[in-house]
Amino acid sequence: MILCVDMGNTDIKIGVFKDDKVLSTFRTATDKKKSSDEYELILSSFMSDKKYKKEDFRGGILASVVPSLTIALKEAIEASFGVTPLIVGKGLKNGLSIRIDNPNELGADLVADAVGAIHQFGYPVLIADLGTATKICVVDKVGAFVGCVFAPGLKLSVSALIGGTAQLPEITLEQPKKIIGKNTPDSMNSGAIYGTSAMIKALSEDIEKELGYPCKRVLTGGYGRFFKDSLKDSFNFIPDLALQGLLKIYQKNEGTKNA
Repeated sequence: MILCVDMGNTDIKIGVFKDDKVLSTFRTATDKKKSSDEYELILSSFMSDKKYKKEDFRGGILASVVPSLTIALKEAIEASFGVTPLIVGKGLKNGLSIRIDNPNELGADLVADAVGAIHQFGYPVLIADLGTATKICVVDKVGAFVGCVFAPGLKLSVSALIGGTAQLPEITLEQPKKIIGKNTPDSMNSGAIYGTSAMIKALSEDIEKELGYPCKRVLTGGYGRFFKDSLKDSFNFIPDLALQGLLKIYQKNEGTKNA
């Protein structure tokens, strides 16, 4: 089996694959205060719950956008799963043509997203990844990653709204039944969720106009679940897209070591 781990600013997503199929997934919060030992306890609990053994795994791969935690999580993976994960970054083959001003700026999570989207849908393709930040990534008609649009993520937007006002309360993010809110929490959720949905639709259309051709569209990320219905007519919802991309990157590099 292959272990694929995607560490974002909010969550750490884990996928276990066998024969290109995902057997299980797991998600835990990213916490910069945790040590490798603490993450080992979390990962070992997951292993025990799924009745996995170290000898079941032949390799792993890690994508991280939290540099201060990369080594700690790598060590926890080694201790829990008995494999040294490849780390997505410079020197690891990914098969992706990156045509932006500074390719080294491109986050490992977005590389994994793009590889996963191309594998499943081909190109051109737009990837809306809704996590700590809302990202729309663009792969053009020749399969090159040509750029992104970044905006504050769902939770960040709501937190900024609450922090910048005197009377708006803390709310739980929920899918509102209607656009027009009849109370303050519903109104805030409507603005956050329907507003983000409208932004993604409009930006996607504008990106296609700028490219000069239509694109396939993919929705993913931790907050993607809030938009899978409102965007279902134009986006394919693939919650574990980055993990699937990581598996493909691992397969391109199997037998090599960059740790």
